[in-house]
Amino acid sequence: MRQKPYHEEISRPDWTKSSRRPACVLWLDKNENTDIVLSQFTTSWLKQISTESVLTYPDCSALYHKLAHNLALSADNLILAAGSDGVIRLAYEAFVLPGDKVLFPSPTFAMYEVYAQIYGAQAIKLDYQASDNGPFLDMDKFIELIIFEKPTLICLPNPDSPTGAVVEPGFLKRMIEAAKKVSAVVLIDEAYYPFYDQTVLPWVRQEDNLLVSRTFSKAWGLAGARVGFAAGCNKLIKALHKLRPMYEIGAISVALIDKALDYENEINASVERLLAGKQYFAKNLKKMNFKVLEKTQGNFIHVAFGEHAEVIHQGLERTVLYRKDFLHPSLSGYSRFSATTIDLYKQVLDRIAQSVDISHKEENVI
Repeated sequence: MRQKPYHEEISRPDWTKSSRRPACVLWLDKNENTDIVLSQFTTSWLKQISTESVLTYPDCSALYHKLAHNLALSADNLILAAGSDGVIRLAYEAFVLPGDKVLFPSPTFAMYEVYAQIYGAQAIKLDYQASDNGPFLDMDKFIELIIFEKPTLICLPNPDSPTGAVVEPGFLKRMIEAAKKVSAVVLIDEAYYPFYDQTVLPWVRQEDNLLVSRTFSKAWGLAGARVGFAAGCNKLIKALHKLRPMYEIGAISVALIDKALDYENEINASVERLLAGKQYFAKNLKKMNFKVLEKTQGNFIHVAFGEHAEVIHQGLERTVLYRKDFLHPSLSGYSRFSATTIDLYKQVLDRIAQSVDISHKEENVI
């Protein structure tokens, strides 16, 4: 399939217009880590970066071995990239030819569809369905699509964003086995690990068609460093390394991640603080009689403000940035807030209560 010149059919945001957010509000719109305690650690790591890391080109070899040791894998099971986004693009470039099919759920990370357009692939999508417990993906149908459509690449974030839906290990096993029958590569994106602590990363030792991607942007609080990685069998990782740029990530990012790997206990403590904040937020929202999707995973939470939505959105306008609503039916009527600490959520709850004239008594965390 021949592409149009310069991919004229693809529309992307204007790169000349600033997307800078106002500093005077709380940023809960992009699922970044806003834990102040963790930010004190990351600031200290930056201060320890040497002049050499600023002036020289990167050498990633030591980081590969350190990260592999951290994950109980071999260095030749890994490739570094510019976030999970960089991993996804490498997977498309390595395994997808024009006219091939790529299967993924909808809604999901926007770049899956963008890369399908860039590489001339046919996007096969299965919609999440609305349910009382949140968006639901019919994995029986998803697996049927694998057999029927015979995609080259299958992409499944677990948990998904923006839905927060997760797929149980049994279904993941079935999906991988179905993919083998049609010679498809499976990419499972674990960007929200360990906010959702179930992982299939150890499976890459046995599954020769599985890639698992992760990022340092979420739990690790290093979104600005733009570092992610893929894990897979040596055959798949070699295919990705053939396409890597001259340098996977910058030397400053190498030094920053190297330092961060020494502080995994602090990362886990930050995750616990943010999950406690999420629980606190949910309890108090329910106390105000708003519907909360509690079973969705990741470092974010969905709430339906119902008939109060417009006045609450107005009331929160100068307090917090968040996703106000979704076009997809599985999340229609829900707003999404990134997870943050209890102290930071308190000001959001106060503004919500003031907006609808609710006198709320804070629910204690269990």
